[in-house]
Amino acid sequence: MSAEVAPVRVRPAGIDAIRLVLFGRLVPATFFALLGYVQLLRVVSDVIALPHPITPWAVLSGPVPAALYLLFCAIPVFIYVGRPAPRARDGRLLPRVAGLAGTVMLVVVGALPQGDLLFVPPAWFGGVSTAMSLVAFTLAVYGLLYLRRSLSIIPEVRRLVTGGPYRVVRHPLYAAEILAALAFVLVNPGALAAVVLVPFVLTQLQRSKYEERLLTEAYPLYRDYAQHTRRLIPFIW
Repeated sequence: MSAEVAPVRVRPAGIDAIRLVLFGRLVPATFFALLGYVQLLRVVSDVIALPHPITPWAVLSGPVPAALYLLFCAIPVFIYVGRPAPRARDGRLLPRVAGLAGTVMLVVVGALPQGDLLFVPPAWFGGVSTAMSLVAFTLAVYGLLYLRRSLSIIPEVRRLVTGGPYRVVRHPLYAAEILAALAFVLVNPGALAAVVLVPFVLTQLQRSKYEERLLTEAYPLYRDYAQHTRRLIPFIW
């Protein structure tokens, strides 16, 4: 979340310091770096595959969404490398599992063969999917740049963010990821993607509840913020 309210900085020592460096910085930074490398190859491939002459739609539907997703993968690398210790953390098993599952679920689905399509999407689905992807990845990058070093996979608190995209919805990153997932399934309606979509959405919703519980405990004023801000869909829910 953003820098409206900053917590007291705690310097970990001993095993906690080692855990912070290894699991709080190096492991997630490496994960996103590898993901970013794979995405970089896709951007290069999309650029090479551009038709000649190049049209604006070909660029918007190919390299642009891929480049935005590359930013979404690359930004966390720099965030995690210098991320401070959390003020509070939800150490229970289920919140940790939900955080890890929600982070890797779409990555796995996107990397695996989809098999036979459940139906053949009409051509106009491609345009809708491209528009959804552009909105989703733009929102995701904006959210990351605003959240900065408060980013976390498992529920943790570093500072309270209520500005920028968080002024509109409480969980803009989850909203962006769900929108991107819907865009992917729209043009790749394979059985694997379709089966994983609902559990993915439910996992992100559950993650939002774990985070809100922790934030309310750390910052009592978060309760008032939550009452006046929608969770995922602006002006609706």
